[in-house]
Amino acid sequence: MPRTTLAAIDLGATSGRVIVGVYSDKGLELTEAHRFPNEFHSLNGYQYWELGRLSDQVSAGLVKAKELFPDLSCCGVDTWGVDVVLTNNDGRLAFPCHAYRDERTNATVEALEAAGDTRMLYDKTGMPPVNYNTGFQLAETLKAFPGITKVADRAMLLPHFINYLLSGIICSDYSQASTTQLMEVHGLGYDRSVLDYFGIPHSWLAAPESAGRILGPVRNIAGLEKVNLALVPGHDTSCAFEAIPREGNSLIISSGTWMLVGALTEKPFVGDAAFKIGISNERTGTGGYRPNKSMLGMWLLEQTIPFFDKRPTTNAEWSALISAAEECVAPPVLLNLNDKSLFNPSNMREAIDKQLSANGGKPPEDLPGYLRLVCASLGAGVQQTALQFENIMGSPFENIVIVGGGSKNRLLCQMIANATGKTVTSFNLEATSVGNIGYQLLAMEKIPSLETFHSTLRPTLSPQIYSPS
Repeated sequence: MPRTTLAAIDLGATSGRVIVGVYSDKGLELTEAHRFPNEFHSLNGYQYWELGRLSDQVSAGLVKAKELFPDLSCCGVDTWGVDVVLTNNDGRLAFPCHAYRDERTNATVEALEAAGDTRMLYDKTGMPPVNYNTGFQLAETLKAFPGITKVADRAMLLPHFINYLLSGIICSDYSQASTTQLMEVHGLGYDRSVLDYFGIPHSWLAAPESAGRILGPVRNIAGLEKVNLALVPGHDTSCAFEAIPREGNSLIISSGTWMLVGALTEKPFVGDAAFKIGISNERTGTGGYRPNKSMLGMWLLEQTIPFFDKRPTTNAEWSALISAAEECVAPPVLLNLNDKSLFNPSNMREAIDKQLSANGGKPPEDLPGYLRLVCASLGAGVQQTALQFENIMGSPFENIVIVGGGSKNRLLCQMIANATGKTVTSFNLEATSVGNIGYQLLAMEKIPSLETFHSTLRPTLSPQIYSPS
């Protein structure tokens, strides 16, 4: 098999990177070509992304990737979900891009609940009414700026907007489209009745399609004219879930800023139990079902660290912090991960302390204590979600597989194993980038299926196993 060189453009809410993958008979070798911090900014009480800077960093990363690997032949883009960019027909911004942690949509959600329409919407889309869903974002914009329909012609989800900047092609994929709460749960298109419910013009959204095809060559970046852009799963969590070699009936966790817990299934999880739990029936890159439940993840720790004198930056410093946390006394009171006060507070440490005190707990004294508290709380959250999923499925999970930044945290993995009583397999691989690259290989017809890709990867992986104790 001749070597193939590809670049995964993986944009996260707190950092972005361009990872180059060289695929051959020996497996997949990854190299980080570029990494940069990413964050939203507050302006007059509202939260916005800096799209110009984000685009500049993507271009800089691709240039670096091409310099390091002159045989680079393809690239693909994935990002977080739900956020949307409004443009005119020429691709000019018609409206600033809000960040999903902006709470401007709360009144829209409350109006939906007051009207008694939450179950109707769930039955149509398979998605719970979370305030950051694209449907709520667009509905709020249309209400606040009713004249927007006279200037905006397109609503492109973030990865599809980056694709447009790189190739000039307007497209949409199933995985990212499913995060909008506008896609029909039993079909592959947007539900027109839901679009009408929110007042969203049907012409704004491109019809979603299967990932795994070439969109065209990269444009407007010198030296990249011969590099193609592939349509990959636009949602980073879908890329991560689909990168994992199958290990029987597994509960899958993608652990990062958010903790996404779910599985790959043939049918959606719908009905009373799924609605009550708040299961999100998201899609894979090819339109399959990926029901999951999201909870606040390592965001809790990321936002607490700034309130201490020093942030760990090296692997050795992180390992020392984890070792110190392992020695801490188990917290008697855990965090309520569904508490909205932890969603985007100005002072996370203060918000955590206030919740603990209200529930009879005692705030930790130091950073290791907060790390222990967060890991134990996430472990309990996974346990609850696993039991809920098993009740719906009617069968237990054989094991738990974890990928993402949290998979490198041995304390978190052990807390999950202890809480669930199940073996946790940590695949220390850049899962999102690997899934992104897998779909690029499909688009280039270098592999017949993702299963072939998994077969090549499996011998090169050295998973860490955590047994319950």
